[in-house]
Amino acid sequence: MNITRLRLLFTLGATLSAGALLHACDNGTVAPEDTGRLTTIDANLTGVDAPGLDVSIPSADDAFVTCSATEARCGGACVDVSSDSANCGRCGEACSAGQSCTSGVCACSAGLVTCGADCADLSSSLDHCGMCGNDCRRGELCVSGTCACPAPSTECPGGCFDLSSDPRSCGMCGNDCGPGAICTAGACACPSGTTDCGAGCTTGLDSDPLNCGVCGRSCAMGATCAAGVCMCPAGQIVCGDRCVDVSSDEANCGRCGNDCPTSATCVSGACTCPASLLACGDACVDVSTDPNHCGRCGNDCPMGRACVSGACACPAPLTMLPGGGCADLTRDPNHCGAPGNACGDTEYCVDGMCVCRPGLVAMGADCIDPSTDADACGPMAATCGGGTPFCADGVCVAMCPRGTERCGDACVDTESDPLNCGGCGDSCGADQVCRTGNCRDYEVPAGCAMCPCPACGGDTPTCCSYPMTTDTICVEGDRCP
Repeated sequence: MNITRLRLLFTLGATLSAGALLHACDNGTVAPEDTGRLTTIDANLTGVDAPGLDVSIPSADDAFVTCSATEARCGGACVDVSSDSANCGRCGEACSAGQSCTSGVCACSAGLVTCGADCADLSSSLDHCGMCGNDCRRGELCVSGTCACPAPSTECPGGCFDLSSDPRSCGMCGNDCGPGAICTAGACACPSGTTDCGAGCTTGLDSDPLNCGVCGRSCAMGATCAAGVCMCPAGQIVCGDRCVDVSSDEANCGRCGNDCPTSATCVSGACTCPASLLACGDACVDVSTDPNHCGRCGNDCPMGRACVSGACACPAPLTMLPGGGCADLTRDPNHCGAPGNACGDTEYCVDGMCVCRPGLVAMGADCIDPSTDADACGPMAATCGGGTPFCADGVCVAMCPRGTERCGDACVDTESDPLNCGGCGDSCGADQVCRTGNCRDYEVPAGCAMCPCPACGGDTPTCCSYPMTTDTICVEGDRCP
């Protein structure tokens, strides 16, 4: 809007306002047509940008307000913005607490000092005592600009304390009476009905579960202290350090310390296993299948037997032996083909028949080793003699090679030869193998076609293959041959 139009609008407004005033003087009211004109002019002035210039058109109610040269119209009233604390310097600019308006500027009142956003009396302010930011400690007062404790308090580390009655500093600074205690005439004491048991005043020896009857007597977990006596809830007794219901507590079933077996529950003070199971020691077991409790608690089946319908029996393919025990008649060298039918030292049990050990061949009724036998050396069963009288690895030689030992006309490895194990002529039994020059017992495990085999345990823990075969055996000791 240009300045010419702005001046015209102000002239019209002033003229119309004067006319409205004259009309009001005659009739006591502003004529409706004048009110409309005022509204029109006010609408024309909307949006005029005139910084520092009040271009608002007074309402009919404010048409009679006339402010002096030193005043400004703020919200329908004339105020002196040079001294009004609610409109300091301009309408709506209010001074903060403790400030006054001087020459249109908010400033601290006489006797107060500006400390940040505060106007403070440095002679009495707890936050600014003597100087800005000097905060008096708890309990202190600011007197003439100095923090001090009011009588009868004494200055102690941490604040002001009445040494005659404050339990935090009783009689002297820092003397804490402890939980529950009171300070009387500078001396710590427990209130009536309580006792000092070293860690403060108890609630009373008649009812304190940590000091029941006497200091230091602690009631069991779950118990209460009544008349100085620890008492468990009805139906419970003390077992160890807690109150338990022995009718249902699985760790104290029927009596303290009676721990029910795993998976059992305590019913009416008796350990009860799930249906079809029986409590044996610390476990609930099925006596129809448990080899350690077969048919009854403690009935341990011999090694190799299974528990079938509550009776110890040999699992397939094992056969019950007349003297007890189980054997695989197809592979057991001590019961080959039939109970008690033992193979010779040079034999091995295969499909229930005693045959020559792997590496040996049958010659007449004997089993010989063609790799070392000088009378039948090698695949052609040659007879060694003359300049090559010894048999080594199936070949006639003049002398035994290193790593072998001469046993007669044979060159043998005494570390692994079952017919000369550890020394010439020391033959292992049919149920033994030669390992590092020692004969070691072996067993035929049931149900294992390869290693590892769960049946290899006890005195024969190592699962191995029988020398020169893939047959699984359990060998005594911790290494295989």
